Amino acid sequence: METLRRAAALIFRPRAEWERIARESTTVDELLRRYILPLAALAPIATTIGMRMFDRTWDPVHGYLVPRESIFAAAAATYFASIASIFALAGIFVLIAPMFHCQRDFRAALKVATYGAIPVLLAGATLVLPAMAMVGVAALCHTLFLYWLGADRVLHVRDGERAEFVGISMVLLGFASVITGAIASSIGLL
Repeated sequence: METLRRAAALIFRPRAEWERIARESTTVDELLRRYILPLAALAPIATTIGMRMFDRTWDPVHGYLVPRESIFAAAAATYFASIASIFALAGIFVLIAPMFHCQRDFRAALKVATYGAIPVLLAGATLVLPAMAMVGVAALCHTLFLYWLGADRVLHVRDGERAEFVGISMVLLGFASVITGAIASSIGLL
């Protein structure tokens, strides 16, 4: 129940919730069990249902879609990529913290990466229908805002540097994702 309360608070009252988060002593295990693992499962479950119900081999508007025999592999890849992305983003926060005169604190960085990702993770549940991807775009905008607030309240990034901190983090995460995907593809994992 706490997970749902926190998700609602981060969506509707994010400033007050980040103040509360900043005062909490949350463990990595708690973040994994309560937030990361269950919420990261929403998108793979929804897309699996959607692909099994609506997928075809070729659509002139949407292009190639996932073959029926590859749906489970695509869902598993999405699940593990979501989890890895949250940990990678926390690592990036820790890596660039000294550039912004902040302390390196992985647990605080993981709190920001986890709680900030909640809107995007929840939006994954709407992916039963491919047209609902627009919900994910709106959720991404809110997620970036949450990272901006979390960088202030939890990581203590200075006022004029928060947007740059979040922007650099997102660029580095994108770069890491592309490199990791290319390596996984080249060795036959994807």
